[in-house]
Amino acid sequence: MTAKAATFGRKAVIVTMVVAIGVMFMTSFVYRMDNPNLFVKVQPQHTADDGHDHDGDGMPGNAMNGAMSQVKEYMARVDADPNDVDALIGLGNSFLMMRAWDRALEPLGKARTLQPENTMILKGVGIAYFNKEDFTKASEAYEAILAIDDTDTLALFNLGVIYKHYFKKPDAAKTCFTRVLELEKDDQEMIKLAREELGQ
Repeated sequence: MTAKAATFGRKAVIVTMVVAIGVMFMTSFVYRMDNPNLFVKVQPQHTADDGHDHDGDGMPGNAMNGAMSQVKEYMARVDADPNDVDALIGLGNSFLMMRAWDRALEPLGKARTLQPENTMILKGVGIAYFNKEDFTKASEAYEAILAIDDTDTLALFNLGVIYKHYFKKPDAAKTCFTRVLELEKDDQEMIKLAREELGQ
């Protein structure tokens, strides 16, 4: 191979790599735009686990067993006292972990009736409706949170996602994300995502 051919070959490889990286970036960007998600704060689970998802449900092995055990415990408590709000919330959150959105909404709805201004309940309701792709009801849950506490950055961020990607209301979304950046001081991941949504 001549020196000229070798130089040309190296340039071709470099160009190919640059194009491939560009395609990867664009694919990632398009996926993110097509599949925006809510910001969810997950409470750490204290079940023993080997860290592997054995059954393809998105939850590592013993985490599912732990969730099922908690479901039974909360159900027993609700059977004993149908107005046990903590048990209703726990049951709803357990179903959220299992991605059983409709089943989560039943106890969360009952808990919401008992404590309509409990923002923890409303956040669970918002997550369930968002994943059911009922964005109107999801947005209503986050708007209800903000009517109670207009400084709740998680509700602001999630409402911004719905406004931007599903309701096509960029100005309303921008207001939400800007407010998140004004208020949030501790959660660096949320700050980063809000900046990304604003194109900063």
